[in-house]
Amino acid sequence: MSNILFLDKMQQVIKSYDSDDFMECVQTKEITTNASELMNDTLSVSLPFDETIKDASYIAVSDTKEQEFSLYRILTAKDEDNLLSSEAINFAVDELDNFIIKDVRPKNSSFSYVINQLLSNSGCDWVLGVCEPIKTVSSTFYYTSMREALKALQELGAEFTFSIEITGNKITKKIINCYNQIGKITNKRFEYGDEVLKIVHQQDRTNIVTALIGRGKGEEVGDGYGRRLEFSDVEWKKSNGKPLDKPKGQNWIEYPEMTEKYGIPSNGKMLPRKTVVVFDDVEDANELLQKTYDQLAYYCRPLVQFSTEIMGSDSIGNTVSIHRGDRDYHYQTRVFKVVTDYVNGRVQASLGDNLSGNSINRQLSQVQSNISDLDSNKMTWYDSTEIGKYQDDIMRGAGANGGSIYMVNGIEAGVSQSRETYEQVFMDGPKIQDSQYFMIQNNAGISFKQCKKGQWTTIQDVHNGASTTAWTLDGTFNASFIAAGILAGVLIQGVVVKSIGSNSFFQSVLSNGAFSIEQYKETNNVDYTKPDWQKDVHGGKVGEFIGTYDGSTKKANGSALINYPGYILSINQDGGNGSSTPVFQVPSDSTFDKPKFKLFGDGTLQGDINIKGNFYVNGVKIDTNGGGNSGGGDTGWNGKYPPEVTSDRDKRYWQIWAMAIGAGFSKQAAAALLGNAQGESDANPTADEGGGRPGFGYGVWQWTDSSGVSSGRVYMINLMTRAGVTDDPDTITAQFKLLMWHAPNGQWIATSSYPYSWTQFMTLTDINTAAQAFVSNFERPLNSHPERSTWAQEWYDKFVNLEIPSGGGGYIPPIASPITVSSEFGWRISPITGAQEFHNGIDLVNGNPNTPILASADGTVVSAADPGYFDWYGNWTVIKHADGMYTGYAHQSRVDVAVGQNVKQGQQIGLMGTTGPSTGEHCHFQLMDEFYPSSNAHFHNARDYIKF
Repeated sequence: MSNILFLDKMQQVIKSYDSDDFMECVQTKEITTNASELMNDTLSVSLPFDETIKDASYIAVSDTKEQEFSLYRILTAKDEDNLLSSEAINFAVDELDNFIIKDVRPKNSSFSYVINQLLSNSGCDWVLGVCEPIKTVSSTFYYTSMREALKALQELGAEFTFSIEITGNKITKKIINCYNQIGKITNKRFEYGDEVLKIVHQQDRTNIVTALIGRGKGEEVGDGYGRRLEFSDVEWKKSNGKPLDKPKGQNWIEYPEMTEKYGIPSNGKMLPRKTVVVFDDVEDANELLQKTYDQLAYYCRPLVQFSTEIMGSDSIGNTVSIHRGDRDYHYQTRVFKVVTDYVNGRVQASLGDNLSGNSINRQLSQVQSNISDLDSNKMTWYDSTEIGKYQDDIMRGAGANGGSIYMVNGIEAGVSQSRETYEQVFMDGPKIQDSQYFMIQNNAGISFKQCKKGQWTTIQDVHNGASTTAWTLDGTFNASFIAAGILAGVLIQGVVVKSIGSNSFFQSVLSNGAFSIEQYKETNNVDYTKPDWQKDVHGGKVGEFIGTYDGSTKKANGSALINYPGYILSINQDGGNGSSTPVFQVPSDSTFDKPKFKLFGDGTLQGDINIKGNFYVNGVKIDTNGGGNSGGGDTGWNGKYPPEVTSDRDKRYWQIWAMAIGAGFSKQAAAALLGNAQGESDANPTADEGGGRPGFGYGVWQWTDSSGVSSGRVYMINLMTRAGVTDDPDTITAQFKLLMWHAPNGQWIATSSYPYSWTQFMTLTDINTAAQAFVSNFERPLNSHPERSTWAQEWYDKFVNLEIPSGGGGYIPPIASPITVSSEFGWRISPITGAQEFHNGIDLVNGNPNTPILASADGTVVSAADPGYFDWYGNWTVIKHADGMYTGYAHQSRVDVAVGQNVKQGQQIGLMGTTGPSTGEHCHFQLMDEFYPSSNAHFHNARDYIKF
């Protein structure tokens, strides 16, 4: 009984079944005969219709391990006769085809290192499990998929399997296992003709080889390779445990029994059927003899494909022995295919030679059957070899260091039936499959081509490969091939001129009379016949210097520097060491509708200044009335509590008290606010009188839409938008700011009983008068509330003699000056998602993308690059301070401290970076009164502690 799971498109488990629930559940795994293809793995299921899984995208079948599964992507699903049937393939091959490796070039690196490097470079979420091969890899993986990379590694002598681990209802790990050979070598032995071993297909070779001449690597000489290694001096004896006798002085190895049955009759005896096998990489005679024997053991027997039902579903790749007594030979072979029927528990294994489809073994058999007997050839083997070498030298050149040349006729190029030379091909290797760069000369001119080494194996592959013409026969030269040098001239007349430095992030472009700075865009080949060819040249615009003209006269009237949204434009002062600091700057958040600029440093303006709009000095609005901020102004709240204030309830009231005192209220008027806050909501910023229904109050002072159209919270947020309050609306800070704006802007109406303006109310010194003035002039209820005077008195008595702790002075900026705040604390449009979000910190830059990050105050490191913390912070450090507050520093490129370490104010704790979701190097700095803040109310605006 097997566990079979159905998963949705997000690879979450929908439902689990036992194999007993299925009408059909057949899994087929087959090792491909071609090493350049990965294992074939399919699944076919059918079960009674179930509405919950009709839209499933994946099926998982349990493997031998408890949590390990094979996962299949559903290709087709149909609902007929109340049955749900699906055909699926192993999802790994399909998924890995979508992860692209940009550029990995290992040299003599281990298999495990290369695979891990490929996974990392492609951004793949798979991990390497088992890795058996110990050989090294030297290759190039350039803009290719993970699937193609694994196929290339498999051709080097490895085999891969894929599985997943499921914990709960989701996939927790995707695993790639790499083996020298899938399966294990077993002691299982089958006798040819056993009832348990069924012959599926048998194919005799018409010209079986009974002896092989083995040749190894050739000696390197001045003009190529000379004599090849042979094993004439090696002796084998069956009496010494060797499989065959091979005397010294003999350069071939023979199966006498096979010669007796299949040899060449001559003068009353049988001569061996010989051929030559070459191993270019073998340099040892003993190894050469062993490899030659291994080939002979295969090619001296008929090809047979077997099947059996006595092996398990995990036997794929296992090696077993086949013994044939009537012909006196035995050999080892592999289980290349396993079909598991989970419904009836049957397992059918295919082993021996894979003669199905277009298998390699079958192709080899067909080729072998067409080989003419070597003895019938009048030419000696030596003559044949020397002539072959001579022909090969003529066709490609025999230089020891490459530089090969191939003369290609029309037939080879596939352009005509003529044997006359059509084109000439120059290669950087001794043969096509060892080459990567090609130069072609033909009637079109001179062109260049490039492929991965080994990608092209025939001259037609080269001819059909994509090319770039460098020089045509009419004398036109492609300027893309000018890599270095000096062009001297008086005038260059064209449309686009690019200037790019090495390792550039940007490019300078002259185009259509404008000079622009653009994001770097690599330009290799440009087809100037296309109307939109310029898109292949231009990158995204950063800034531009253009000429301007008068639209009415159509004449030039000036020039302009253009800044594009999201970028800065600045005039900088050189620092003398490759760095600079801005003097004048248009910031990246400047837009056409809301232009902005910044000036840095000391300066002098001569003449009159006409300011249209508000004017602020150090955050204070300067006008004819002498000041006053919109949006509620500075709160005066520093997030600190006296030691006597300990409960969450008292802390809410203390925050209002401290903010009121900081805003200029008398202590009696501040107490009046507290008494009324108790009557309205018990100072709860999320108190919702109507549960979200229109016409009911919300927040500390229960803002209510008297028209009955909106809920209290929506009405309050709309007021905050008008007031310019950007803090989290569900906090006392935001609602106090709104109170300070709302009262003098229409909500406070003086009555005859309490004829005080809002400003006068703030200075009242009688608690009862102040409390009832707020009830009458701000709240304006139907019924009186004398109890609020009593509550105000109680809060006054509780807080009047407590000292407000000093704040702000204990913290310093986390980076060096000059500091620019690139994004404020509070609600904003996310630069990552484009959605409205609460920004729980403040973003800081100073012109140095690698500036040191400094501890804002003394404290203890409680988190340092912890992946278990919220992942959107990137490399993140949190420091706990003596006053109970926490400071956080996000997106660092490097963290220099560890958890538990004590740090001093101003000590370097890391470097600025852009790790995690980020649009560029900056320091996201935040203050919290909890390590894991449970709501936005526990974040504090850094401007309340530090002057930026």
